[in-house]
Formats: sequence, C-alpha cells, structure tokens
Amino acid sequence: MLPVVVGLLSFTSSPILRARSSPACSSRCRVRDAFSPAFNSTVRYAAADWAKNMRTLPSSRLLRRIRDPLYFNVGVTFATCCVNARFGPLPNLLPFSSLVGPSLGLLLVFRTNAAYDRFWEARKAWGLVTSECRAMASLGCTFMTPQQALPMLSLIAAFPVVMKNYLRGGSEKAQQRDVRRLAALLASQEFEALTSVINQPQYVLARLRQLAQESRVAGVSEKEREMLIKSTGVLGDCLSTCERIYNTPIPLAYSRHTSRFLVLYVSTLPLALVGLLGWATLPAMATVCWALFGIFEIGNLIEEPFTATLSSPTNLGPLLPLTEVCRTIRRDVRSIAQYSQMARDRSVPTIQRYPSVKVLPDGFRQLRVLFAANATNRTRAVANSTANVTTSAANLL
Repeated sequence: MLPVVVGLLSFTSSPILRARSSPACSSRCRVRDAFSPAFNSTVRYAAADWAKNMRTLPSSRLLRRIRDPLYFNVGVTFATCCVNARFGPLPNLLPFSSLVGPSLGLLLVFRTNAAYDRFWEARKAWGLVTSECRAMASLGCTFMTPQQALPMLSLIAAFPVVMKNYLRGGSEKAQQRDVRRLAALLASQEFEALTSVINQPQYVLARLRQLAQESRVAGVSEKEREMLIKSTGVLGDCLSTCERIYNTPIPLAYSRHTSRFLVLYVSTLPLALVGLLGWATLPAMATVCWALFGIFEIGNLIEEPFTATLSSPTNLGPLLPLTEVCRTIRRDVRSIAQYSQMARDRSVPTIQRYPSVKVLPDGFRQLRVLFAANATNRTRAVANSTANVTTSAANLL
C-alpha cells in the first residue's frame, strides 16, 4: 500500500500533471486558458482597420527598415525636378519604364512567394509537432498509467522548448526563462544530462525512443511500442524540415539581383514621370518607392521565420509564435495526463463485457438516465466493497 501512496503523491506533485490555478488570474486569462494560450497573442486583421493602418504609417517599423533607399530615391527625384525646371525638359524614359516595369513586378512576386513558402512550411512543421506531441502523450497515457508514463510526458512537454531554442535562440533573458521552464519540467538528472549536450532536440528524441522501448516493463506490447517510436520519428522529420529551412536561405544572387534591378528602375523612373507630373513627381515617387521597397523587404523578413527578437527598433521580431505553441503543448500534455483520473473521479460510463443495457432507448435523455443509474450502482458497489474489506480487517484484528 505504501508504494501506491508514494506514487500518487509524486504524480500529483509533478509540474506536468499539476493543474495551473491562480486566484489573481483575471477573466481574460481564464478565457485564454480555456481556449488556447495563443488566442490573445494572435493578431487578427479586418478591412475596418484601414483608418488605424493609415494613422500608424509614420511609426511603421517596416517603413523604418526601408527609409535609407526611400530617402535616396526622393533625393534623386528632387534633383531631377530641379534640373528639369532649370534646364528644360529631360529625355523621356517612359517607354523604357513601361517595358521594364512588368519584369520587375514578376521578379518581386516570385521573390515574395518563395519567401512565404518557407514561412508556411515552417508553420506546418510546427503544427505537426503540436499534433504529434498530443498524440504521443495520449498513447502513453493509454498504454500505461500516467504515473508510469511520467518520464515520457515530461520529455514530450520539453521537446518543443528545446526545439525552439535550437532554431531561434533569442535574447539572454528569454533563454534563462526557457532554462527555468526545462528545470521545472524535467527531473534534475535529466535536466543536467540535457544541458550537457549541444543538439538538445536529438537528445530528447533519443530519450523518448529509449523510454518507449523500456515501456515493455509496464506491459506495453511490441505493437504499441512501435506506435510510440513512430511518433518520435515524425517529430524528428519536423526537426529536419525546420533545420533545412534555417540552414538553406534563398540564394544570395537572387536577392542581390532583385535589389539591384529595383534600385536602377526606381532611380530612373523620375525621368519618365517628370515631364508629365512636374513637381508632383516627388510625392508620386515617394509612394512608388514605399510600395516597391516595402514588398521587397517583406520578402526579406518572412524568408527567416525563426528569427529571434532583437533590441533594434527596426526589427519586427519572430514571425512564428513559437512561445505560445510551446505553452499550448505543455498545457495539453498536462491535461491529457489528468483525463483518466478525472474520468475515474466522476464515474463516467465504461465499456463492459456484459452491459446492463440490453436495448437502447429512443432518445439521449433516457440514455443519460441509464448512465447515471449505472454510475450510482457502481459507486454503491465500491462503497459496499470498501466497507466489507474494513469489516473483515477489523474482525481479523
């Protein structure tokens, strides 16, 4: 009896299996925890935001990133307008711009699409990490008791954290925060072993395979162990996909050629417009430069989805909400480990070899009544059995 009590105490004191509650948590936090940790941190957009978008244009961080080429081309446009006003009409390059413009547009579109493909592939890989972590935790708690699966559950919750750090790094403060999370999730010996290796995601995957193979001591069959090991293989594939995205940027020649083509086109565009617009070429060129260089810079940003947040005000920070994804996985692993205990506490309906219900009723209301009656009978049977055991023990004493 003593080992069972000790196991239950360690089970409830684990950070994976302990429920999170805070009396100071506001209703907004409760709604977030009820749905998803990423709910309040995810920005949604609508057409009604047009006024706010235009009002915040001067403080746009994207505008700050392209201000150097913007200032340069506005200066070139101003000089062109001055020369045109002082010495007469300049050579009209409108036919040249009409021929070159479509080619530049296609090049910018292909460049941005290639960058977005990298961003979306990284997001799909992390979505697969989320689903596989949930599936592996559910399989572990199905094939074993949550107490037996606790070492595996801790590593499953720690895997997205070490994968995020491996791909993104981050500031020293963020790394210390993640180290504290890992120290709270893992046993002290496991945490020391993890911090002593370089490729921490591969260490976690190797440990998960090892624990899946060792689960045979808990009665897990070979087929069930194969399912657990298959999940670790899927996590390894996701890690390899993210490594490929991180280690293989878009070819430098592609980006440089696009940048040079864009600068030459925009620098000669005032010659095509000054004869038609005069001094109005200045605002027209400022708008054109903002649009074209903004599209080009967006491609530069989204091609690196794992970029860490920097202190520079011109950096937009990481595009993927990996911290919220890691928090979601930790929450779900903890909840999955608690489901079986919650079901037993509430005497939920179970599969029976010889069910007492012979004919199903016409409606779900009658079916719920039968379930409630069966649960009451099971509770009474358990209580009577406990009372009989207590009486027998008293008679023996």
